[in-house]
Parts: sequence; C-alpha cells; structure tokens
Amino acid sequence: MIIDHSLRLVFLHVPKCAGTNLRQAFLEAAEGRDVVSLFDFSFSQVLQRQVDLAHLPLMDLRHFPEWRFLKRYRVIACIRHPYERLASACREYLRQKSRNTEMQVRSHPPSREQLLAYLRRLPDALEAHDLRYVHGFPITWFTHYGEAAMVDHLLHCDQLANSVAELNANLNLPTSLKGQLERIAAGEGRRPAADLVELTQDPDLRAMAHLLHRDDFRTFGFDRTPAAFTDSELGERMQACQAISESHALPLTSLTPQMRWYYGRSSTRHDRVLTATRRRGGR
Repeated sequence: MIIDHSLRLVFLHVPKCAGTNLRQAFLEAAEGRDVVSLFDFSFSQVLQRQVDLAHLPLMDLRHFPEWRFLKRYRVIACIRHPYERLASACREYLRQKSRNTEMQVRSHPPSREQLLAYLRRLPDALEAHDLRYVHGFPITWFTHYGEAAMVDHLLHCDQLANSVAELNANLNLPTSLKGQLERIAAGEGRRPAADLVELTQDPDLRAMAHLLHRDDFRTFGFDRTPAAFTDSELGERMQACQAISESHALPLTSLTPQMRWYYGRSSTRHDRVLTATRRRGGR
C-alpha cells in the first residue's frame, strides 16, 4: 500500500497484479512529496495474527489508522484474471517456502504435484487468513469492504498500457509519475519468470478459482471456461465443503450455503452483488 498525501492518492497493492512494479513507480517518482509505504510483515495486536502490511485485505486494513485515507483520497488498484493470478500465487508460495523451491520456480513452473498440494491447502488458508497464502486471497478482499467498493480507478494487468494512459488522462499527476507509470506499463523492470500458461489451463486450478474467487469473476467481468475438479481428493473435499450440513460435520464453515446447528439455528451465506468501483459521490 502506498499513500501519497501530497497528491491525496492511495495505491492498494493487490498481490500478483503488477503491484511490486507499480508501487516502485510511485516511490521513485515521489521526490518532494509526502509519501508513505506500508511494507513487511507484522503481528497485529488487534487481529491477533500475522499480517503482510504490503497486502492488507480491507477487512484487516479497517483496523489500521491508514484506513481513514481510503475515505479521503482517490484510490487506485490493479487487477488480473483469476486463472493467471492463482497460477502466479502458487509460484509465489513456492518462491517464499524454501531456498530449494525458490531456485526451482525461477526457471521452471510448479509441478502438477506442487500445484495440487497448494490447492488442497488453500481453502483452509483463506478461512484462517493465513498470510503465507495471501497471494491467493480473492481480489475483492483488497478492493471491497463488505459490499462497498473502495477503489476509484482500476488498472488491468492484461491491458496495462491502456489502463495507465486512461489513468494519466483522468488524474492530474506529476509528469515524473506519469512517466514512471508509462515505463512500467511498457514492461520496463519486469522480471523474467517461468512460463505459467500451462498451469493457468489446469482444470483443478480453474475449478478452484471458480469456487474461491467467484466474486472476482462476477465483479470485474472476467471470462470463465467450464472446469471441474479432476483430482478425486480435491473434488471430494470441495464438494463436502459446499454441502448444506450440520455445523460440526463441515470441513470448513465459509463455503457452505447454510450451516445448521443441532439445536435448530442456522446461518446462510448469501451471494454478494458488488460494483467494480465506487461512486465518487459516496467517498
């Protein structure tokens, strides 16, 4: 997260959406302005768990003093297709796991076995808000607070040059910052990485994206292709997670349409209807 008080601007860093390069652009063009960067890991005494300050879901950021600037300033975020983002998140998990896996994914994509191991753990990690899996959290966790959109301007990874050109045309940004953003959009500073195309086409990855990132597809209009779980262990567990069932029979509590308690009470999960960006009059 970058806060530019001089420009009254906030950049929300959605993981695996060109955020590292974009935040660098804001910092390198910040000379003479009051700019704050939230970065690194920390233990939150309010949330009582570890958090990644660079990638704070808004449900977490709400408990930080910086939250107030989302109400006062213009807010920018960058988004990416869930298939590509989830494949990149799997690679990032392995890059941060150990020296051996870091060296592997510098030149080779995750193996099928590594992908399945990651996908099998991901639903539990989301329910626990485990920061080791923060790169696989849904985009809407970083752009919305409940049903309220908190972003004014969205950049799109797959058309970054056009998105940046539109942003530069709509906002009165300093020439130096505009230039930095244009260079990032043109690919400057982009690090070479193992090709993830095959991974994005994996049916289990796509089926998991449809389930865990369903709000991302609906809210931002990403295309979906039919996909079903081919790994029997993964498919059976995800089916069990989505059952309408007694509370203590459920593997997880966040994916069931309805959780029932033995003494008669129940709670229902309703699908959210979200707008991609907020209305400016509501800021």
